[in-house]
Amino acid sequence: MRILLTTEGTYPYFQGGVSTWAHELVNGLPEHEFVVAAVIGNPEVAPAFKIPANTRVVPIPLWGTEKVDEYIHPSTRIRRRRVLRGRSRERALADLLLPAYEELVGNLLEPREPRELGAAIADIAEYCENNDLHAALRDPRCWQLVRARLSEHPLLGQISMADAIDFARSLYRYLTPLAVPLPDVDVAHSSGAALCALPALAAKLHHGVPLLLTEHGVYVRERVLHLVRDDTPLLRKVLLGNLYRAIARCAYAHADIVLPVCEYNTRWEYQLGADPGRLRVVYNGVNPDEFAPRVVELNRPTIAYVGRIEPLKDVLGLITALNMVRREIPDVLLRIHGPDDDRRYAERCRLAVAGMQLEDNVVFEGPTQDPARAYQESDVVVLCSVSEGFPYTVVEAMCTGRPVVATAVGGVPEALNRPELLVEPQNPRALADALVSLFRQTPAERAAIGEEFRERAVRLFSQDRFLEAYRALYLGVVSDYVA
Repeated sequence: MRILLTTEGTYPYFQGGVSTWAHELVNGLPEHEFVVAAVIGNPEVAPAFKIPANTRVVPIPLWGTEKVDEYIHPSTRIRRRRVLRGRSRERALADLLLPAYEELVGNLLEPREPRELGAAIADIAEYCENNDLHAALRDPRCWQLVRARLSEHPLLGQISMADAIDFARSLYRYLTPLAVPLPDVDVAHSSGAALCALPALAAKLHHGVPLLLTEHGVYVRERVLHLVRDDTPLLRKVLLGNLYRAIARCAYAHADIVLPVCEYNTRWEYQLGADPGRLRVVYNGVNPDEFAPRVVELNRPTIAYVGRIEPLKDVLGLITALNMVRREIPDVLLRIHGPDDDRRYAERCRLAVAGMQLEDNVVFEGPTQDPARAYQESDVVVLCSVSEGFPYTVVEAMCTGRPVVATAVGGVPEALNRPELLVEPQNPRALADALVSLFRQTPAERAAIGEEFRERAVRLFSQDRFLEAYRALYLGVVSDYVA
């Protein structure tokens, strides 16, 4: 069957847990054809993964272009119906786009019924099949609609003309995923309740195909956390927060099956309107053979961090904790394996290392192409995130037989099932205490923990279980629709 897999800021252009999940999925199910609609920030990025033969990628950059046709290469121009002109175009604008656009704008100003937003998304997608969305949103009636709705709002009625124009322009960017021509598919599968869900929702509501939604780190929660920390103007924070929440609620309302990667995510999904009867947890899977245990002789007590360097990972908190650990274990070494996803934040981390005089205790190794080796060449693996879904770092480290100290976020407690190795997020003191306590155990005691983790990961979080679950889900949801 042909499956539309939608991603955002992840596969195949960037490394990370969601990208690993997608890469395993398309490679592990070669009997299916995947079309990956990849929402990215701008078109100047190259794939970070080798694309398998059964997969075709359609990039959808939100910025760096004016119109969709600028970046839709002939090789990816999968479907483009004839463009209607004259009164047909005018009728489509009046009957389809304007009412749908009003519904969308209304959702950005106050909560509305998610199924009505779904109908609007389907209408916008239908309009885009035969018409130019960029030109349509430049129509004076679209601008007047935005201006009128903003002026009616009790909090946003006094915003400046410049802010209102900026808001209107940004809406075209966020609707771009609906303007990209995509093929007919048997299943639509979104990797998050995010902007990347828009083409999957259009496939479900406009073309009648089943929709699966996998939720990793609860997109709404992570975007709101980012907005709180960001220096974005208040107006944009409000509108973006409402946009993320509206799309998430719409995706949950229309998905045939919602697939959180851990039980923890379900509580957020319930709050955002997901039907409990449609939820099914599918844990991420790891190939145990690729992350086999290996005995490595180390010269000093070594901690491995494997992940991106960005605020949500709280690497600064880890560095602060390491400074506390050093007071008890002077020769401790922290090896940070990961890319500088946020350059300003990464620079702050390096300055913190220098400021605490930790140059002999902290090494920035950069991105790794061999995470198994990074885990194996350590005594302990650490995860210090503020927010997570079901992180591969934890399960991979478990497979290599290494003890893990981690923040109790997302599905991490479900994976480890060891309360003494879990700490609250953004608490360097607690993290340091847990690391020191683990190092005070004998090597044999730490090895026993690692063996327990290895057995648990192989039993519950294997790649085979993961792939078999999705294979059955795809076949089952299509069979239900045919029946």
